[in-house]
Amino acid sequence: MADQTKILTAERESELRKPIDDYVGGIQEKINDLRKDGTDRVIEIQSALDSLKRDRIYTAQEKEARRAQIQKELEQAKAVEAKNKDQIAKLIADAENYLKANYNTYYQPVLASCAEEKVLAKEKYQAAVAQLEKAHQETVGKLSDAQEIKDEKYVHKNRLFDAKMQLAKDLQNVKDRRHAAFDHQYHLIDLLRMSK
Repeated sequence: MADQTKILTAERESELRKPIDDYVGGIQEKINDLRKDGTDRVIEIQSALDSLKRDRIYTAQEKEARRAQIQKELEQAKAVEAKNKDQIAKLIADAENYLKANYNTYYQPVLASCAEEKVLAKEKYQAAVAQLEKAHQETVGKLSDAQEIKDEKYVHKNRLFDAKMQLAKDLQNVKDRRHAAFDHQYHLIDLLRMSK
């Protein structure tokens, strides 16, 4: 059997990820505060400008007056965005460097755990197949009618297929877990950079 101690529980995995999430989450909060009156406001104002273009409620003069007002707000927001740009870039670089330096403390144990889970799943499959073969041989030994033997072989084949499907499901769960651990780092970076 595989070494059970290397297999991480979901709680243990989240404990390993917690320091990384806390550190990067703290930086993310600082960045969000800096973006609130800058980048976030620019996006909001540009959305308002786009909806103003499509809006047919206002007359041309009202539209132009509203557009000029929104344009002023946009300039102010862009000024705040430009002022905070360097500070945000430093915070993002700090978070990325932290991830580069520390993410393997979480990712490597998850990889080791996934490798052990894969071995365990294959052993479980082999044990299930051996048990099914043994049960099949005992059942066939008791039967004498050709039709019953044929039916038993059909049932046995279905049970083997079910065991194989369970193995595929277990291996896919391991693969999904490994991919989720890998993707988490890039998810954090994506949040920091606002998908840029």
